[in-house]
Amino acid sequence: MKKILFLFVIISISFLTLHSQEISTGRFNNLAIRGYDTVAYHLLGDPREGSKEHSLTWKGAEWRFISAEHRDLFRSDPEGYAPQFGGHCANGLSDGHKVNGDPRHWRIIDGRLYLFFSARGRKSWSGDVSEKLSRAQRTWERLK
Repeated sequence: MKKILFLFVIISISFLTLHSQEISTGRFNNLAIRGYDTVAYHLLGDPREGSKEHSLTWKGAEWRFISAEHRDLFRSDPEGYAPQFGGHCANGLSDGHKVNGDPRHWRIIDGRLYLFFSARGRKSWSGDVSEKLSRAQRTWERLK
């Protein structure tokens, strides 16, 4: 009985740790947004893969950038440059569940970066998204 209880505790802790992870790293070796440069979306309007040479750790994840300048900009205002919802899919959150965002499917809304699981999810966020944002925020607060 003690072995079963011990196993249950270990599984519960692992589950809670996995599901409470604030920054989406998926199966990408603890890389935030799969190693893409989050500053590039804001300054270049385009996703770019960062390099290990220009990286830093924030909120327990490794963030990569295309240059030292981008890395330093992020360091000065990580909340302003990081994707919302820790890089999880905004559309999934608005539908009530948490799924990793894909850095190739993105949108900047009111100066904030949002990632989506797929092009279809991103497309559903065209036009007025205030209600979707509200639902996503409520889900995020409940699940993070």
